[in-house]
Amino acid sequence: YAVMLYLAIDTGMRKGELAGLKWSDVDFEKSTININKQRNYVTGYGVLESPPKTDARIRTVTISQTVLNLLKSYKKEQLQNRLKFGNAWKNEPYVFLHEDGSAIYPNCPYMWFTNFLKRHNLPKITFHQLRHSNASLLISSGEDVVTVSGRRGHSDKSITLNTYSHIIRSKEAQVANKMDKFYSSLSSFHINAG
Repeated sequence: YAVMLYLAIDTGMRKGELAGLKWSDVDFEKSTININKQRNYVTGYGVLESPPKTDARIRTVTISQTVLNLLKSYKKEQLQNRLKFGNAWKNEPYVFLHEDGSAIYPNCPYMWFTNFLKRHNLPKITFHQLRHSNASLLISSGEDVVTVSGRRGHSDKSITLNTYSHIIRSKEAQVANKMDKFYSSLSSFHINAG
């Protein structure tokens, strides 16, 4: 679950996208993840794998070296579990599995995260809010809205702009401070307005 948590923060993936992620979607050479499906529980049908709701949600994102290393370690751990379980190994193709190789239930990230926060006396937030944390971190660090929007799978950058306008406004205030520093550096150069 720690790997899932890091991946959610690193990429802003939805819980259904995390549950649907397969090892074939991970490119260790290019440090990318192809997000092209989701797994969700549908009442009356059970757990179903389906393409994302919109074409924009099909995307390839680059992951950090930290998360890439965590995924490599996690894959080795799965191979060890596969040997340990032998014929009882379920051999599901997904990245996030139970110890016996069976696919996690799509709501597992939410349930695990909720219990994790309680165990550690941390403020309550939803798993989905990690997605917002990802966007907030990127925008606060100066990443452009078009890139953030694409990584999140938004069909239009206006969705990102509207959702994170408060962060963008705070970045706007920082521009004035940068301009003051610029003007200070010009103190030896005096502009005569007359």
